[in-house]
Amino acid sequence: MTTATSHDTQLRMFVAVAKHHSLRAAADTVGITQPALSRHIQALESKLGRLLFRRHGRGMQLTSDGEALFRTVEPLFDALDESISHAAQGPGWGLSLRIATVQTLIGHFVPSLTKELLQLYPQTRLSLQCDSSSHIVEMVIRGMADLGLTYSTEVSATDLESVDLHHERLALYHSARADLSRETMSRLSELKLILPPRHFGVRRYVERVLGCAIQPSIECDSLELSLRMASIGDAIALLPEHVPNDLLASCELKRIILEDIPPRRLVAFWRVQNRRSVVLDTAIGIATRTLAAKH
Repeated sequence: MTTATSHDTQLRMFVAVAKHHSLRAAADTVGITQPALSRHIQALESKLGRLLFRRHGRGMQLTSDGEALFRTVEPLFDALDESISHAAQGPGWGLSLRIATVQTLIGHFVPSLTKELLQLYPQTRLSLQCDSSSHIVEMVIRGMADLGLTYSTEVSATDLESVDLHHERLALYHSARADLSRETMSRLSELKLILPPRHFGVRRYVERVLGCAIQPSIECDSLELSLRMASIGDAIALLPEHVPNDLLASCELKRIILEDIPPRRLVAFWRVQNRRSVVLDTAIGIATRTLAAKH
């Protein structure tokens, strides 16, 4: 038995006796004989040069030195045993990943990314949050999210790293009641549009491309509600082209890709750090591979 192993065994025996206040009960718990357990305690006391227990007719009582040692080592063994127990449950235990994403990715991309990630690390604690592009950048910078997924041309903070995933065009979503022809696409400012608030990236991007501010007919920060509003009236929702097909079908909307507006970049980004977690690295790899295959 090595010295390190001997120390560990003696300390574990000490903790067992301290918890049970009895050599007999502790010996039954750890599965050795009472004399063998007594020898472990005596060897530890001899090594430390301290009396750890007072023996009396009712059992074993910790001395002040024994109490101090117990308060030190008992939480360490508990934490170690818990870690070993949880590690046996599967890859990813104790790991977490917080993803902040724009709403238009929750239908066609984020579910497939998280499904593959959790297949590899099933015990990972996963957090998903939807917000505007500008808020997502702020969340990652402030450490409130580990991975940001957004359409952006301005993810350039010095403390961020990013990778381009693909480019996506904008589209108009309209019901059969809306009178829309190809000639109107160059005159977006004249349409009854449903747009998100100005702090959303899609709104700022369209206004920058057109060179003018747009006054929407309806301002809405919800992807699904924007589509629902378009389905019941003659207003037209302007959103990225990859809206979930099931949502589009349920709203009975038509989609027209705006070919004359340059596409936007979809980027994944994270804070610069000396060492990234394996779950974050894996998520970045999945995102890059998945979207590269689709586009």
